[in-house]
Amino acid sequence: MFPEQHKVTAQIGHLFTVAQRSECQIRPHFFLTGPTGSGKSYLVNQVAEEMQIPFFEINAAQLTAEGLSGNSLSKAMRPLRQHWNQPNIIFVDEFDKLFQRNGENAESFRSDVQDEFLRVLESRYASIFTEYGKYEPVRVDNTIFVFAGAFSDQKIHTLDDLKDAGIRNEFVGRVPLVFWTEKVHLDSMLAALPHLRLLDSYLKITPNVVRAKAIREISVILRGEAQTSTIGVRLMNSVVHRYFMKDL
Repeated sequence: MFPEQHKVTAQIGHLFTVAQRSECQIRPHFFLTGPTGSGKSYLVNQVAEEMQIPFFEINAAQLTAEGLSGNSLSKAMRPLRQHWNQPNIIFVDEFDKLFQRNGENAESFRSDVQDEFLRVLESRYASIFTEYGKYEPVRVDNTIFVFAGAFSDQKIHTLDDLKDAGIRNEFVGRVPLVFWTEKVHLDSMLAALPHLRLLDSYLKITPNVVRAKAIREISVILRGEAQTSTIGVRLMNSVVHRYFMKDL
């Protein structure tokens, strides 16, 4: 984990522990906000992995209202069927994008999707639309939802901030916690680079590359691009991919 995120990592770990110990009688759903590329998905995934809790992502920007063509919530939650009786973490990425659509149907769309999430949050079972064209029930009362978004890099620290962004009172009432991820600085990325899983994966399949030399050269590229990059910690993976493609 990056040092900028030690506090929020501990807070999220505590919430997941509470859910486990209470056998999901307590399910602290929460919002996770912070600048683009501050590692929100990575952070939650790492905590879930360490605690051996199944984790999967839903991209809210790709959701459509139920009954329309596309990826509705009932389709996006299909992975829950693989872990019926286990606690689960559903990370709803780009949740803020639901409230940034333009056009005359935007308000209706926002309201419909919030209603669908509300029904899931309040239910013991949800209907999953299977690949066979049928709806089947799946447990959701052992699931914690994390609603994440950058909100155009605005500082969203409170529930009132979320309401100002277009999230309804009923929704905020059922997801009553907000956490913020800080921007990750260059020094933290450089320190994390030698431990990057993607780097290790590349080195395993390219034995002719000297690890120390690769880290030095990737660090130079990272330093050169970090000041102008707008993708945050994603820049690390981007630079590593490009480094190992440079001779192609």
